[in-house]
Amino acid sequence: MNRRTFIGGIASGLLAASFSARGQQPSKIPRVGLLLIGTRDGYVHDDGLALFRQRLRELGYVEGKSIQIEERYADASTQRLNELARELVGSKVDIIVTPTVAVTTAARQATSTIPIVMIHAGNPIGAGLVASLARPGGNVTGLTNMLLGGKQVELIRELVPRVAKLGVIINPTNAGAAPVLANMTDTARTFSIGLVVAEVTRAEDLPNAFTVLRNARPDGLLVMVASPIGESHARVLDFAASARLPASYDSEWIVREGGLISYGPVLVEQYGLAADYVDKILKGAKPGDLPVQQPTKFRIAINLKTAKALGITIPQSLLLRADEVIQ
Repeated sequence: MNRRTFIGGIASGLLAASFSARGQQPSKIPRVGLLLIGTRDGYVHDDGLALFRQRLRELGYVEGKSIQIEERYADASTQRLNELARELVGSKVDIIVTPTVAVTTAARQATSTIPIVMIHAGNPIGAGLVASLARPGGNVTGLTNMLLGGKQVELIRELVPRVAKLGVIINPTNAGAAPVLANMTDTARTFSIGLVVAEVTRAEDLPNAFTVLRNARPDGLLVMVASPIGESHARVLDFAASARLPASYDSEWIVREGGLISYGPVLVEQYGLAADYVDKILKGAKPGDLPVQQPTKFRIAINLKTAKALGITIPQSLLLRADEVIQ
C-alpha cells in the first residue's frame, strides 16, 4: 500500500465516521408551550393539566426525553399574557396550547404560523380564530366551549320559583359572552324574568358591578366564569354570600369552592383531547385541517352547604338530576 492510498483510506474512514456520528445525533425534541391565564399556585392541583400529561404518556411521549412542555403563567394579567405569548413565539416552540378564548386570542395575535391548540374556547368563530368548526383553516384548532345561559336561568327558577329579576355578571369583551347573554335573555323573557347586567372587563370593575347589583335588588345571580371573573371568583362568592343571592355558574369547579349551583360542559376531558391534537400535529397534520370539537357532556353540580347558608331547600327532583352534590 503506497502513502497516497494509506492517507486516502484514513480520510475516507474519518469522513464515514463523521457521517455516522451525525446520523447518531439525537433528533430535536418537540417543544409544547402551555399558555395559562392564572397563577402557578392556582394550577398546582389542576386535573386538566394532569390529564393532558397523562394522555401524552399514553401516546408514547416521555416528558424531558421525547417532548418538552414549557408552562407560562400570566397571573391574571392581560398585559402579561400578551408578553408571554410573544415570548413563546420568540422561543420557537412547536405548538402552543391555550385554555380559554382570551388566551387563544393572545397567542393568535402573536403568531399566524405556529400551530395553536385551544381548549374550551368560547365562540372561536365569533372571535375570528377559526373560519368554521369543520374546516378551521389557519393555525388554530382544538376544542370549543358551549355555554347554555338559558339553562342557568331555569336552574335558578327551580330554586326560587317566584324569581322576578336576575342579576348577571359577565365580561362583554369575551367572544362567548354575546351568545350566552342572548340565550339568558330569551329564556328569561319566556318566564317574564327581568335581567340586570353588570359588566366586568377588568378585576377593577367588580366593586362597581356589585354596587349595580345591590341597587337592583335581584332575586338571584347568573355568573359567566370567564376571565377576569374566574380569577376573582373568591370576591364573587363573597358578594353572593353577603347579598344572600342564590347564584348559578357555568363552571362546576366554582361550586366546589362555595358556589351554589352550576351547569356546564365537562371541560376537564378536553385537556386529554388536546393532547391528541398535539400528537397529530407533531406527526404532520395541519391545524387548519383538523375539525374543532364541541363538548358533548354537561353536568349539574350543587353545593348543599351553600344552600343551607342561604336558607334554600334544594328540590328532590333537582338533587336526583345532579351529577355532583357537595355536602
